[in-house]
Amino acid sequence: MAPNAPLNVITPNKPMEILIVGGSNTGLMLGIVLKRLGNNVHIMEQSSQSERSDLAAGITTHPEFDEFMALHDDVEGEWCLESPGIQWLDKAGAATREMNKPLKMTSWGVIYHRLRANFDGLASTFCPNLPAAREKDGIATFGLGSRVNGINDTGKSVKIVFGDKPGGVSIHCADLVILADGANSMLRGKLFPEVERVYAGYVAFRGTVLEADLSEETKNAFLKLSYFCFKDNYILLYIIPGADGSLDHGHRRYNWVWYHPLAANSPSFTEIMTDTSGIVHRNTLPAGSMNPDAWRKYKSIAMAEMCPPFADVVEKTTQPFVTAISDLACPRAVAMGGRLLITGEALNLVRPHMALSTTASAKQALLLEKVFRGEMSIEQWEKQVLHEGRISKLKTNAFGIFQLYGPLYAVGWAAKLVAAIVGGLLPFSSLPPMPSTQGISE
Repeated sequence: MAPNAPLNVITPNKPMEILIVGGSNTGLMLGIVLKRLGNNVHIMEQSSQSERSDLAAGITTHPEFDEFMALHDDVEGEWCLESPGIQWLDKAGAATREMNKPLKMTSWGVIYHRLRANFDGLASTFCPNLPAAREKDGIATFGLGSRVNGINDTGKSVKIVFGDKPGGVSIHCADLVILADGANSMLRGKLFPEVERVYAGYVAFRGTVLEADLSEETKNAFLKLSYFCFKDNYILLYIIPGADGSLDHGHRRYNWVWYHPLAANSPSFTEIMTDTSGIVHRNTLPAGSMNPDAWRKYKSIAMAEMCPPFADVVEKTTQPFVTAISDLACPRAVAMGGRLLITGEALNLVRPHMALSTTASAKQALLLEKVFRGEMSIEQWEKQVLHEGRISKLKTNAFGIFQLYGPLYAVGWAAKLVAAIVGGLLPFSSLPPMPSTQGISE
């Protein structure tokens, strides 16, 4: 075995003790897959709340996520709304271009609580009726309020130190640790200090409006996923379940995302990222904390520049939030000789233009299932997830820049995408060295 290759610590058909750091949707999808294979899976989440706020975030799914749900979701009932296609509107609100591409739309809250019901049997208003455990399921636990203080590779297992409460720690040992703690992962940052979020030069304003608050004229304009482009900006909208997960007409939400260029560290950027208490946020300004005076300027832009249906939903949004769009890519998905995996947005943070992140996590989980079944090696898994992360980045960046600034500005990203695809299915024949550290701590 090459010295840079990960050890084959995963033993097919033999239960393992697995610890996942991060209990959002990426960690839950991985946890469900591994639990189904008979492993004992322990998710440790920093948040102290089992039922999480909906975050007012919509999700568009792709085939790999749908495959994951078909294989591993045992909760009864539907989890998504369907859009018959895509349309682009003109200034008058008329469709100028249409694409027949059926899509499934849902929300972060619906997926999170459905995954929790499947993983550890959390009953919620979203999923009051829990599915029965499968015969081969391993033990699944979900720990709250757990902050990682350190991880050490002992040579036979991984020791994880948690600071569960002020002045107290707990120690866990696992055969495998998986980082699923997001783009701001402290642990990934210790292993790969050179990996940082890079601001893309624009922000995404987001918000939702209750279906009942919109006119019939506005609702009739948004029967499909809809786009409107104007002066180096664009906005999109699709319908998602209600805040309680309802799919019923009249209870759904109209979810929009507006991409707008703002120079880093400019007065306008600082102003919009400063909340009502005066705190400046680096990446996301949460819903309900935006300064009304700062937001008023952008509502005026929407009224003047957008077509009437989009202007209507922006004007009626009471709690918008904003995210500084950024890129992040970790050069390795495996560390500690194969005993630690890096997944989800801790591995690749891609721009949200094509809604690829949730589906990417689902595919990482499905591929890891193949590793545990002995159908592929962990080395092959790493190369494939790194390759697909690169393709996702180039694809979504090309699409987003095209929508924002036009085809000439997207040519560079498109050329890189073609080169990456033509370059081969697994272009990572030579990976950078795996971090040599045997332990990380705060």
